[in-house]
Amino acid sequence: MHIAFATSAAHRDLTSDDHFAVTALTERGAQVSAAVWNDRSVDWKDFDAIVVRSTWDYHRHAAEFRAWIDTLEAIGALVWNPPAVLRWNMEKTYLRDLERAGVPVVPTEWLSKGSNPDLGALLAGRGWHDAVVKPVISAAANRTWRVSRSIDSKIGNQIAESLEIGGVMVQPFIAEIQTHGEWSLIFIDGEFSHSVRKTPIEGDFRVQAHLGGDAVTENPGSSVVSAARRALEAAPAKWLYARVDGIETAAGFILLELEMLEPSLYFTHTTSGPVRFADSIIRLVSQG
Repeated sequence: MHIAFATSAAHRDLTSDDHFAVTALTERGAQVSAAVWNDRSVDWKDFDAIVVRSTWDYHRHAAEFRAWIDTLEAIGALVWNPPAVLRWNMEKTYLRDLERAGVPVVPTEWLSKGSNPDLGALLAGRGWHDAVVKPVISAAANRTWRVSRSIDSKIGNQIAESLEIGGVMVQPFIAEIQTHGEWSLIFIDGEFSHSVRKTPIEGDFRVQAHLGGDAVTENPGSSVVSAARRALEAAPAKWLYARVDGIETAAGFILLELEMLEPSLYFTHTTSGPVRFADSIIRLVSQG
């Protein structure tokens, strides 16, 4: 059984998280190869399955990434997560689907490519003192800013540049991210596996590790797990892995993002997670 872990050029050797999964798969007799998704020398038909992992530059090459997904589907490759889920999850407009399905999500204003909004007026109209602005297609907090009604001219210019490239989303800043942190709940093959609580460095709101954020292993309450399950019910197809990111507020659990494309699965924080992941992959490949 030959498995490809699709990655990016900057992570040709995979991540520390993925190495735990590779070890578990190897122990089960599988061969795992790291394959850069946009490396034209890779013959994707050589693999029994392709597991999308650290393709962390996809947002910079969105059209090419979509074409790659289309190619995998056209050759009949076994891909996890499957193409329908990858396409759906590429753009954060999937939050609209979740909201329509009754999932509590952060209120969002969607700005179209090429638009020239008055963000200060938008925030005032919504009653938001502070907001977070980011591209509709983004990853790793790329081009993500916290703004107030008096928007700094430099940030305003950067947002305008983002709107020249694609759509942008505006959401109210949720203060609990700084006081309580953000939950990341990892599900594998339909079941809750493990979770971490992520917190930003003092004065920031972004929880990513490369920006100084910290993650600790912690178990959420049953209500948080149940809320995460409800969000996953809206996915457009069967899936292998998912990470549900959200915040506990006085009103309950609010979904920030549903990561089903290339999320870090925090295998460095669990011993059972990589085993569950490997067993699920072996079973799915065996079933064809």
